[in-house]
Amino acid sequence: MVSRISLALILLVAVTTIHAKKSNPEIVDENSSLGKVIAKTKQMYESGEDKRKIAEWLTGVIDKRIICSNNSEALKRPIWASLQVYWTRNDPSNSGEYYDIANASWSRQYGNCEENSAIAYYILKKAGVKENVRVLRTKAHSFCVWDMPPTATTNDPSTWGDGMIVDPWYGGVLDGSEARDNYWFQNGDPENKINDATRDIDLMADDWRVIQKREEHRTGQKIVEEPEISSDLDCFIATAVFGTPQNNEIDCLRNFRDTKLRKHLPGRIFISLYERFGPFAAFYISQKEHRKQWARKHMVIPAIQFAQRKTSQS
Repeated sequence: MVSRISLALILLVAVTTIHAKKSNPEIVDENSSLGKVIAKTKQMYESGEDKRKIAEWLTGVIDKRIICSNNSEALKRPIWASLQVYWTRNDPSNSGEYYDIANASWSRQYGNCEENSAIAYYILKKAGVKENVRVLRTKAHSFCVWDMPPTATTNDPSTWGDGMIVDPWYGGVLDGSEARDNYWFQNGDPENKINDATRDIDLMADDWRVIQKREEHRTGQKIVEEPEISSDLDCFIATAVFGTPQNNEIDCLRNFRDTKLRKHLPGRIFISLYERFGPFAAFYISQKEHRKQWARKHMVIPAIQFAQRKTSQS
């Protein structure tokens, strides 16, 4: 008799526990799949949740998930973190597009500012937010901005309005007014120019100038032109030689980089090395006219000819 009563109590507790578990909403956090985080973000957005609350929740989830090799988290696993970040960026199965970067980084749980910004960008885009989502970049940092108005000048935070900086690497969220007085993303230097780097990770994204032209057509009001900014992570040596980043020959090199080099492991390794050492070479070349002439003849022109030949063959 006692054993039957005990068995009945055990079954009652088990059924109650199962029911309690089913009735509790599933917790979505850094241990969840990327798909579940996207679904949670979408649910919060579509239910009218405050944008800052969504941004802070999302930043916290990504920040807890991703271990970086170039901030204080590197102290946890310094060598392993660096190797994981390197492999993520040079994975032969990775096309270099934001969705591959996001999924690889989320799966491995490692990534620096570029990977963090790609994950934030991916989640917001997949969640279907209607506002502009952009990845901005300085010489030292990449970060994601959600809801930048089409009238914004990327290099002027005071024009970002309610644009919300979603930056898991930094571990915080700022709106445009806060960013204006906080130069953490510029490494403490307001002269460290901010560029729109969205198309570096999303080749299908509209150029920011296209978005501004579209807004001009919609409103009939002229938008102040985005000032020309020499991209710090772009065609350094070619820009030093030609004196401007806006040049047809340089556009040819950019196109070759984006459509050819990024698609293969050796090409991505070359881009990574060039982005690390190119600025130093460009600075040295830009100091003397005869260095510019030599680099133009022996480096830039051959590179352009090679890029044009390879592009025309495809």
